[in-house]
Amino acid sequence: MEVYWFMFVWVIFFGILTQMTSRYELVGGETYEPRAHLFMAILVFSVIIFFAGMRSSVADTGVYRETFKAYPLWGDADSFLFDKNLKDKGFAFLGILVKTFISDNYTVWFTIIAIISGMSVALVLYKYSCNFAVSAFLFMASCQFTWMFNGMRQFLVASIMFLCTDLVLKKKFFIYAVIVCILSTIHQSALILIPVYFIVTGEPWSKRTMLFVCGVILAIVFANTFTNIFNEVVENTNYSGAMESLKETDDGTNIVRILVESVPTIIAFFYRDRINEKLTPIIKLSINMSLMSTGIYVISKVLSSGIMIGRLPIYFSLYNLILLPWLIKTILRGREKDLVYFSMVICYVAFFYYQMCITWDGLNYVSKVLNLKY
Repeated sequence: MEVYWFMFVWVIFFGILTQMTSRYELVGGETYEPRAHLFMAILVFSVIIFFAGMRSSVADTGVYRETFKAYPLWGDADSFLFDKNLKDKGFAFLGILVKTFISDNYTVWFTIIAIISGMSVALVLYKYSCNFAVSAFLFMASCQFTWMFNGMRQFLVASIMFLCTDLVLKKKFFIYAVIVCILSTIHQSALILIPVYFIVTGEPWSKRTMLFVCGVILAIVFANTFTNIFNEVVENTNYSGAMESLKETDDGTNIVRILVESVPTIIAFFYRDRINEKLTPIIKLSINMSLMSTGIYVISKVLSSGIMIGRLPIYFSLYNLILLPWLIKTILRGREKDLVYFSMVICYVAFFYYQMCITWDGLNYVSKVLNLKY
């Protein structure tokens, strides 16, 4: 845990410095909001990128390490890439390119993935967060950063799509859909983002978005049927092995995580009348994405599918990093705001400890390059 606590302290310390040195920019033509300097934003995320790149063994890291070692060089890639049994060919293609033209060292491979993933998140927060320090803190304290250590393939896709936020805001569906299809060759679950596009581009709490809520209810009512359909869909994908081996112990997403991730959605709903006239396009999108995240988490719990469905919210929950700081800034004033910030920090630190130390037993970190083993 020492590595993760060091990262946590780094993000908090430099996050505070980032907010202290931020500049004010006109947002939506009406209000001014603080925006971080790019260098400071990169500095805050650099520690996460560094340790994610230097790891040798954390959770599923060993699988990715051995897979990279097994990739052929470009000259022998044809038969490998066109093997009908090879899943997620895009990820293999990217790995072969790195191994052939950059380095055959898996640490370099991990570092490249970490840079792409970490910088994608940092750049979106740099552009849209009204409080970069709080957003970075939430990224660490909610344990979303662990996707860069465990599940990096799916998070690579999720972070790149997060970087494509402008395409959603500008309603450039064709380009958006093309990118989704390309990224689906890295992780097939990305395809869920195409139908979701038509839900999240509507007004918050509109009929379109509430249609999703109805879908959640139907999924709960017809839980067994839904599960059987889902199993058939993924039977021949990379998920099938995980489902078979983990279905006996998978009881769905932890209820504590559901509560934590649902906080922005709940606040936005109860204060919707107060914030309605202050909504900007990015906040409207963030509310809808937060609703999607909460709904899918609920489904994963009801259907006892934390491994399968419980991994999908990462495509949407990243927007909570933008939404929650904005809600606190917009709804609260003076001492009330300070009290909420203080309470938020205490609660999220407690969640960080619970998730990392108790639920994941420290998420042991090993780095041969740094000679670290925790």
